[in-house]
Amino acid sequence: MADYIVELKDSVFRETPLTDANFDEDRRLVFGSKADAEGWVTERNREHTSRGQLTLHTAHPADTSDADAYVVFQSVKGVWVPDS
Repeated sequence: MADYIVELKDSVFRETPLTDANFDEDRRLVFGSKADAEGWVTERNREHTSRGQLTLHTAHPADTSDADAYVVFQSVKGVWVPDS
């Protein structure tokens, strides 16, 4: 089975209890499948539902990284600020 690589964007660490100290320097997680990654996001969302939620976004076809998807945080206020 191929790995499903997910990169966590900066917004994840600004608005949630997650800290980048809990992850490797590259802020990547490797899952066995997209479904596994979605399950991880669902579990993390239980920790901070009043603030907003983490969302999993499939990488754009022109993305040259090896990430299959990105996790970003969307505030409950509906304001989404793209990560750099």
